[in-house]
Amino acid sequence: MPILKPISGHTGCRNVRKYLEKNGRAIARDFFNLSWDEREMSGYDQAGKEAVEWDREMDRMRASFGNDAPCKGRKARTYKHFVISPDPEDDIDIEALRGIASDWALRFFGDHQIAIVYHDDNANGIPHAHVVVNNTNLKTGNRMQTPNPLELNRTLQDMARARGLRGLSNEAETKSGVERLAAKERDRETPAKSQDVHMSRAEHEIVAEGGYSWVADIRSRVSIAKGLSRNGDEFRQVLDLLGVEVAPASARNGRDDWVYSIKGVPKCKVSGGKLGYAYSKQAIERSFGGTSLAGMSNREVLKAARSAIELDNLGDLQNLASALETCSKYGIASRADAITRARAMEAKAERSFGAPRAVAAATEIREAAGVLSTYGLLPEKTTGNARPDGGKHRAEAHAQNSRQKEQEAVRKRQRAQHCDDRGER
Repeated sequence: MPILKPISGHTGCRNVRKYLEKNGRAIARDFFNLSWDEREMSGYDQAGKEAVEWDREMDRMRASFGNDAPCKGRKARTYKHFVISPDPEDDIDIEALRGIASDWALRFFGDHQIAIVYHDDNANGIPHAHVVVNNTNLKTGNRMQTPNPLELNRTLQDMARARGLRGLSNEAETKSGVERLAAKERDRETPAKSQDVHMSRAEHEIVAEGGYSWVADIRSRVSIAKGLSRNGDEFRQVLDLLGVEVAPASARNGRDDWVYSIKGVPKCKVSGGKLGYAYSKQAIERSFGGTSLAGMSNREVLKAARSAIELDNLGDLQNLASALETCSKYGIASRADAITRARAMEAKAERSFGAPRAVAAATEIREAAGVLSTYGLLPEKTTGNARPDGGKHRAEAHAQNSRQKEQEAVRKRQRAQHCDDRGER
């Protein structure tokens, strides 16, 4: 089963090209609707292809149609970056991957400029494809539209099966009563709260097939609320804005937890522990004050939440939730922090001859910073108020100052009493 990961870009294409092609890591490239087009230039001198500066071509085309301009107060989505990762068990070669990646990209984005860069620098040397699509439709001049983003993955699975590769069925599998009972028993054997993120077998199948999962939807919204909030009140406020209700779990199960549900759909409810330990009441309350975004005012928190509501699909919500988690994980409080940490990871990768984990971490940090900056959640530089434990330090300083004042008052009373005693004698 090939895995499809979508990433939104909000800047020019220079950095994404630099990342994809630096140090000669690209093992192949395919271009469409650029100064080189694979469909029209078979047999041409490959030197012409090597000279293609696809990042500049995309940037110029986008600017010529005015599609770099902000939209509804937010930075424009300038390009989409899709990563297609084949199933290792398919043992796919580079030519087969080029075929499926090119056909898939042209199927959905045939009227856009497309650059596909292929790598095999992962642990097992499995080739994978990075598909970069410019935001401008060359026929209409309009910005890219993906009205049904789930169809992108469904079609990829169909294409994989048509080529003899593994692909998940788009039809729900009918199970007998005995099979359903066995599946329930397997789910019970896995304690949900022992994992940071717990997905049931049913949720795995729905998401992998590109279907809508209300459980995954709630998890994404809870992640966003968790990343934006510094205390329980803010957490509930943000969840309310995101259309999620939270209530105490029933005391009958003996657990002190929360139950989340979608507003207006009371049947769609799930406990925090069922989503994974990271979503339980205990874990979320411990996370308050530890996020690197704790320097935001309450007004900024609610503004960011309202921006999240405007997102039009689950994939974008998950991207925002993932970016918030990344920011918290690496202690990033500003774009300067993100640049410093990403460069440190890239330096580590160079020292370790392209360590995949360090490369992945650097990419994760840069992408997260870009997403959060789009929503105004990352300042350029860290300020004193942006420290996660700034409130704690202020409280400790205040307490120490109060103790000093009290001790000084005691000493004054003692001196006054001593003077009175001497006067009496």
